Amino acid sequence: MEKVEVFLLGPPRVYINKKRYLFPYGRAEGMFYYLVTKGYENKQILEDIFWGDKYDEEKANRNYRNALYHIRKAFGKDFLITDGRQQLKINPEADLWIDLEEMKGNLEILSGKENFWYLDHFEVKESSQFESFIRQKRVETAEKIYSLAEEELGGEKCRLDLCEEICKNLISMDEFCEKYYQLLMRLYEKEGQENRAEMVYRELKYILEQELDEVPGEEITRLWQKISSAKERKSVPEGEKPRLYKQEIQSEICETLLKWISMFCDRAEYRKLKYFSNIEEDLFVEGIESLVRRGIIQEEEESGRIYYSFPLEEERKRVYESLSLTKRKSLHRLMAKRFEKQFFLGKNEDILPKISYHYFKSQDREKSDFYLKEYLSRYLTIAHQYFPVLHNYDVMYNTETYLNNKKQIAFIYEQMEKYVEAYKESVNPESFEKDRLELYLTMLVQSYVKIPDYERSWEYIRLLEELQGITEEILKQKAFICMDTYQADELLCLSREGVNRAADTSAEQGFWKRLLGIGYILKGEMEKGRQELLQAAEIFLSKEWAEEWGANAAVAYSWLGEIGRLTKDYDSAMEYYRKSLDINANVHNISGKTLLYLHMGKGLFDTGNDKMAERYIKAAVQSFEHLHVMFKRSSAYSYEAVLLFRKGDFEGGAVYLEKAGQSAVYSRDPFERCLYIRIISLITKSSACPCRCRKRLEENRQAFSEKEEQAKIPSLWERKYLDQFCIF
Repeated sequence: MEKVEVFLLGPPRVYINKKRYLFPYGRAEGMFYYLVTKGYENKQILEDIFWGDKYDEEKANRNYRNALYHIRKAFGKDFLITDGRQQLKINPEADLWIDLEEMKGNLEILSGKENFWYLDHFEVKESSQFESFIRQKRVETAEKIYSLAEEELGGEKCRLDLCEEICKNLISMDEFCEKYYQLLMRLYEKEGQENRAEMVYRELKYILEQELDEVPGEEITRLWQKISSAKERKSVPEGEKPRLYKQEIQSEICETLLKWISMFCDRAEYRKLKYFSNIEEDLFVEGIESLVRRGIIQEEEESGRIYYSFPLEEERKRVYESLSLTKRKSLHRLMAKRFEKQFFLGKNEDILPKISYHYFKSQDREKSDFYLKEYLSRYLTIAHQYFPVLHNYDVMYNTETYLNNKKQIAFIYEQMEKYVEAYKESVNPESFEKDRLELYLTMLVQSYVKIPDYERSWEYIRLLEELQGITEEILKQKAFICMDTYQADELLCLSREGVNRAADTSAEQGFWKRLLGIGYILKGEMEKGRQELLQAAEIFLSKEWAEEWGANAAVAYSWLGEIGRLTKDYDSAMEYYRKSLDINANVHNISGKTLLYLHMGKGLFDTGNDKMAERYIKAAVQSFEHLHVMFKRSSAYSYEAVLLFRKGDFEGGAVYLEKAGQSAVYSRDPFERCLYIRIISLITKSSACPCRCRKRLEENRQAFSEKEEQAKIPSLWERKYLDQFCIF
């Protein structure tokens, strides 16, 4: 059976053989979590829990069977078994790991977690019974964790730092539960930290008074009195310096906080800053308030979390550079290990650049490069590549996180470029720097090919060839440039070399045949293109490669649709467009869907179905706004502009046509440039176009030569299409 790992504490996640699995819909996912938690349940009860509030009995039964089918399809048909009484249960022989169960024998599993909430941020709408189940499990889980921490604290070899972390996390989940505070006080008492134990009691007392108008209970008060008495009995050593005044203490705390905030490469999140600084809660809050009030740091909230940063980067650098090199290296290493531990426990990809950054600053370059590659490979897949190899689509889960981290990404690329400039002339081919240089160059090439910046791409490709010779990755990047810039003959040449290099039984054959098919389309040899694309789709969908490469068949079918559209075989075009969208329906791949939506929209546009065309073109445009690729971006803007012109929205159309022209400058796609020029020419000569709009378009017209650009298009089919293109 497959190895299944289930994380139920915090935001839920599921891995099959170390690959992230995403459920097709929420109720199937909810039923899965319910079953792995409880182990079994009656069929009728499951139907009532997940569909009883919304559907009649017949539809509930049908949805139950559908959810069961998806779970068995993903985890194996023997993962769930039934008995004669219609009881569904997890197969006892299943290779199943659950963090909720693992913590009973290994308390370390709780270390580094943001919270212990059972199924945090997960819900099934219109299912009151499941909501009730989650609430109950959260209470039970918190109680179990408390008992385990209490048992650990009573042991001979107690892991005090782990118990402290668990207690603080429990308190953050329920700030009114006195026994959590009491356990933390006992821990500090055991460590001989009476001051910290008293601080915990005062914190509880303050919260109860302010929020509930109550006082702490007798049991925790007796513990506080006991700790206070023990503290008073301790003699003060002769010659001990008097305590610092409160202002001096506060000043020291503020200085410590500033140093820790300067260690973060972007912003310091509240919980992480609290953890690293190890300052008592009330003093921490007072210090932060003082710094914010004085304008030394700024405070902002995002998605329910609080972050701190310096208003000016120069100020952060000043504080950071005031630390000794040894101190910086030590603190960076501590932070790297902490973030690394968090990543392995939770698999949160947005932590990867933090790990890389702190290892880099601690001078552990090997580990820094490892995590940099992990992160950028995922980022480039999401933001730059159409139809990459997807391993159960796990890299797509944090799409928004990757696409929104522009500042972080820019910083990483800046560091890589500096490294390349410093080492490209003097690197010793036998040294470790060679591996790093090759890694950085590969990542930079992959990025600049799609942004695009072709001059810089070719520069880095040349450097890579000097280091490695002509590798398959270099061939791919050259092929992408040729595809993007309509160099059909060169694309065909590179693709044939790729086919020859790839093993006959490998999925790489499909990859290169797909590019070969696109090359034939660009050249206008449609039948040859059709044959290569059909073979590519067949390889991608074969049993051996379907899991990792199946989504790549979608783009092959989409280009087959383009052949039908350009040859005016619209029935064939629509058939292949629909096939491509059906394959990609459940794939979390924004970049791939962008191209499919655009092709389908163009097909519907050419058949005169403007209403449906607008739906797909608009979806493509919205996706392009999230991505960094230029390939076919101008086309999406051009078609959106024409659809708006047809509806009489000339101002809106002008905006998108300007975007089309700006994108065409960067893409160097002659077809897109000719399309843009033709639309500009048609709309500015149209009597329907208002003078103000016509003037705006003429002012912002990009200076392309239609004759020169058309000469670069090798396909007679596409030239004919442009000649016949009309707006109204």
